Amino acid sequence: MTMALACVTTSVLFSSAPSITLALPTIQRDLDATASTLRWIVIAAQLPLCCLAAASGRLADLLGYRTVLRSALLCFAVASAFCAVGPTGHWLIAGRVLQGVAVALAAPLGIALLAREIPLRMRGWALGTLALSITLTSTTAPYLVAALTDFADWRWGFGVYTAAGLVLLVLAGRERYGTGRTAVPMDWKGLLTLTGGLTLVVVSLERVAAWGHRDLPALLLLLAGAALLLLFALVERATADPLIDLGMCRRPNVIAAGAGLALTQWASLALSIYLSLYLQQVLGYSALQAGLVALPGALGPLLLPRLVGRLHDYAPNWWTVVGGALLGAVSLMLVALAVDRGHLVTLMLALLAFGFATPLVYTPANSFAMSAVPTAAYGLIGGFTTTARQLGGVLGLAVSGMFFAQVQAGALTRLTRTEGLGSVQQHDLDSLVADGERGRRLLDSLSPPSAQAVLDTASGAYTAGFLTVLLVNAGLLALGSASMLVALRHRMSGLTGEAGRPG
Repeated sequence: MTMALACVTTSVLFSSAPSITLALPTIQRDLDATASTLRWIVIAAQLPLCCLAAASGRLADLLGYRTVLRSALLCFAVASAFCAVGPTGHWLIAGRVLQGVAVALAAPLGIALLAREIPLRMRGWALGTLALSITLTSTTAPYLVAALTDFADWRWGFGVYTAAGLVLLVLAGRERYGTGRTAVPMDWKGLLTLTGGLTLVVVSLERVAAWGHRDLPALLLLLAGAALLLLFALVERATADPLIDLGMCRRPNVIAAGAGLALTQWASLALSIYLSLYLQQVLGYSALQAGLVALPGALGPLLLPRLVGRLHDYAPNWWTVVGGALLGAVSLMLVALAVDRGHLVTLMLALLAFGFATPLVYTPANSFAMSAVPTAAYGLIGGFTTTARQLGGVLGLAVSGMFFAQVQAGALTRLTRTEGLGSVQQHDLDSLVADGERGRRLLDSLSPPSAQAVLDTASGAYTAGFLTVLLVNAGLLALGSASMLVALRHRMSGLTGEAGRPG
């Protein structure tokens, strides 16, 4: 029962973040939300995992696995219900933050429970089953919510998660497992400075996307966030039981693994969000139709992880990670080409290639990071790699939003010069593409030629912004793969040998 509970709980909770990907355009239309609000709906569920993943196991050790797990599941059910009835975008963001906190506290405990309760001879099989369960659930959840969006209402998706959270809460109360209490203290100073620093940095990037790069509050927030992260590093160096062992994380294997995970998740999350919006808001597909177009990208994560893991066990080599990042960069360029030319088949083939690129990075990178430290430090490194991957996704979406907003600002400037419509704002373009109430009111107030010009500008700006995001992220992945190759060139044989030795 322990393994079943761990697999189901971890899979359901982790799937809640990507579950609304295909429903985002409908959410934007129904709530008449800005592009910035839409990004925050996604980021709000991811950011707590960046900040709290490293502390989850420590908190469970202090308070007991049962207490933390049940508290997190109750929080998850309440947060999901909060999202289901949310009347505004800000309400939904608040609910997603609570969801993210619950996921950050409970989901990593699934791995810990398996490690504690499953015999050593079966642990590898159990962890592989857990990974497959998470992949299957995270892949299928967006399609379930898309079906509910097309045939009922996107709010029913959060209703399903509310019910799932309550059922898991009851099952967790009946389960019997060790308390897991230890005397290792919680690094509260490290947790607070890390959470505050990361949050301020992300908020500053989002302010730049909304208000431009000359926004003084955004600069001040960025400086404050950087100062808190510097303070976090100083606190961790002076703490006997740090939240993240920065000395251990300076090892070449760990640095390269963290960079590979962060950059790949950076590109992956931005692609999934902006592709869903493009297919539905520009091309006019429904949520399910958009999901079918994006389906080839899900085949790689479903089929490759175990095969890549076995190949890595047989012949560990950094070329897999570097090659995966490079394949991801080429795939994004092909996606951009397909979007620019309007070739649907090319788009689906490019998504298939990108889907095959991500497991080539994720599986070996995690293994190389673990191989660089003793067995007793696996928990710390696991928290570091989880934080690096999730933080890459959050920063990638925020930075992509900055580039996207700059393209929209340029389109507004041209519209003002050619049509004399100085009253049109960025929110108007977002609402027009999403067919929101604000956009419809704007069109009703304009003459037919001006209304058509505004519609063309909104659609063209979105396509141009999507292309810019794709090319920028492709360049970052290519630069990351080249940097890893240069940094590891003289260490390749040593790292390969190190990965083959037990921790």
